[in-house]
Amino acid sequence: MKFTVIRSRFLELLSSVQSVVPSKPALQIISNAMVEAHEEGSLTLTATDLDVSVRATLATDVKVDEPGSTTLPVRKLVEMLRMAPEGEVHFDVGDDDVARVVTPAAKYRVIGLDVHEFPIIKEPSEDARCFTIDRAVFREMLRKTSYAAGTDETRRILTGVLLQFADAKLTMVATDGKRLALVEQELEFPPESACEMILPPKAVAELMRLLGNGEGPMRIYGQTGQVMFDCGAFRFYSKLIEGVYAKYQSVIPTACDERVTVSRDELIASIQRVAIMSNDKAHAVRMAFAEGALTLSASNTEAGEASDVIPIKYSGRALTATYNPSYVMDCLRNLDTEEVTFELSEGHAPAVIKCGIPFLYVIMPLRIPV
Repeated sequence: MKFTVIRSRFLELLSSVQSVVPSKPALQIISNAMVEAHEEGSLTLTATDLDVSVRATLATDVKVDEPGSTTLPVRKLVEMLRMAPEGEVHFDVGDDDVARVVTPAAKYRVIGLDVHEFPIIKEPSEDARCFTIDRAVFREMLRKTSYAAGTDETRRILTGVLLQFADAKLTMVATDGKRLALVEQELEFPPESACEMILPPKAVAELMRLLGNGEGPMRIYGQTGQVMFDCGAFRFYSKLIEGVYAKYQSVIPTACDERVTVSRDELIASIQRVAIMSNDKAHAVRMAFAEGALTLSASNTEAGEASDVIPIKYSGRALTATYNPSYVMDCLRNLDTEEVTFELSEGHAPAVIKCGIPFLYVIMPLRIPV
């Protein structure tokens, strides 16, 4: 296999697969990426940790003299190219999988491994369900929900993000049992394609990174135990978390007595000011809703106390509730609207935060004094 590629373009290609490569691999071969040089003049890199995989293709700034394939150590290649000046990089890989790499500044001999040892990446079957969505929309949905997923591996299902395709929409949900984030997006697909998938946390993190700020259609192929996201220039594969997701609908309040509208930026700033004095163990901020004003307070027997007042749009009865400020901030920071609405019934009951999009956030109050 022989090919020549522009250093910066190949480094971008390597960067797109590098984070998948495990730091302590169970198998030596998965420290490597599969490198394929195609006759039509393109390069494909594939990396996997056996749970998630990325296959990325570069079709420009490449000249292929001899097509072929091998596997080469990803991190060594990245280090070599980062240290090299811009220019052409030449690869000459022999039948023994040893690559002779010539950069504009140095020459290397890199020992690879037989491509036949590389794990097979399973492609979607013909009967896989297929959905098309804009990649920027999907990334925003992940941003608005994934922070609410759990981290307790004993409740593995709750560490994932639910993708529910039903009723001509995609509903994305994440919850850790103390809070829940949900966002919806209208989507066209046949009714018989309705299904649910639970994305594991590593898949969520990789998708957030890979999708970046790009736009354009993305196809999602789902089948039992596996999902594949096809963006054209790259494909991302992941195992799914098996099991039945929690009946999240039962924790969403169906009615509320009071609605409070508040500036998102002002609420973020106020929580930040007051939370300085919250107790380190019982991280809590009290929110007292009254006509036209929200009073936030926190106290710490060792450090002192803090209070702050911000204006709100509210004319109902006085209500007081205590929340983990981090949980409130997680929601607010991942929204872009100028205002948010709190739907409340009683201080000890779950509150719902909404904004001007099909989104809601359920947060359980804390039952501790502040």
